[in-house]
Amino acid sequence: MSAQRKTRTFEKRMAEVLDVRPGEVGELFRGARPTSIRVNRLLDEQRYQDTLADVRAKAPSAEPVDWCEHAFFWPEQDGFDEILPMAHEGRVYLQNAASLIPPVALGAEPGEDVLDVAAAPGGKAFHIAARTGNEARLWLNDSAPPRAKKMGELAELYGVRYAELTTHSAQYVDKSLPPESFDRILLDVQCSGEGRVNLRRSDALKYWSEERVEKYKFLQTKMCDAAYKLLRPGGVMVYSTCTLSPEEDEFPVHKVLQRHDDLDVEPLWFAEPEFLAGRSSWRGEKFAKSLRNAVRVRPSELFEGFFVARLVKRAR
Repeated sequence: MSAQRKTRTFEKRMAEVLDVRPGEVGELFRGARPTSIRVNRLLDEQRYQDTLADVRAKAPSAEPVDWCEHAFFWPEQDGFDEILPMAHEGRVYLQNAASLIPPVALGAEPGEDVLDVAAAPGGKAFHIAARTGNEARLWLNDSAPPRAKKMGELAELYGVRYAELTTHSAQYVDKSLPPESFDRILLDVQCSGEGRVNLRRSDALKYWSEERVEKYKFLQTKMCDAAYKLLRPGGVMVYSTCTLSPEEDEFPVHKVLQRHDDLDVEPLWFAEPEFLAGRSSWRGEKFAKSLRNAVRVRPSELFEGFFVARLVKRAR
């Protein structure tokens, strides 16, 4: 398929997903960049306060994120060169604002057993550790050993305590860990990455295809099934992707809902203008009505394209 034809296919699909005109898609997909600063709450109090003051001085346009403690929206690039060294020191974590959503949606509490199934490079796992004050029993997993090793090194830099660091394949993780052993599970899956596409680049869609989207949805469904088996009754699982096609977003969640009638999709308790309701149908396929409670994040100056569903396993 020619690059021009592929771009038209992508624009048509994204216009349909996001309910916009195809001509608007190019403006939305400008590529992900760091748009939030999360101050590391695992620092000692004095260093935390000093870091907070430094961020406010060096990025004066940054605004607090109402629904995420210790985090700031960073719509401009002011102060980037000055703040970057603080990230290298483990004082702040720079990331796209969409990546703040899954740890907040997960709502992990101190004392709970928490699994991050595909944790590398570690930003969401480190956020969970910070939100629980390092008091959750955090199990980090990533199927790629080099990525897992690097994540372990970064965890030390950011002062993150974790119980285990493993390299199990996400779609078979239930074969390696005890059933129903976690209170909270974050499943931020491998995907086609549509939310990060930058249509200003001539090679933006080099690796994207509808065939690849179809391939991923079956892998992601296996991951959902495996993670479900590790979740305790009464527990919470967050499924998230940095892509936008319903095949990779609603479809895997719908399948796990079909197979397990003790699962519900709960609405998030925070919102932004970019947060769209999940879809209950797509190109003739019907999904569970509760998927309207999921969130699809429309790409913007602040957010990359993203999808988040908070699933709760009913207590017996």
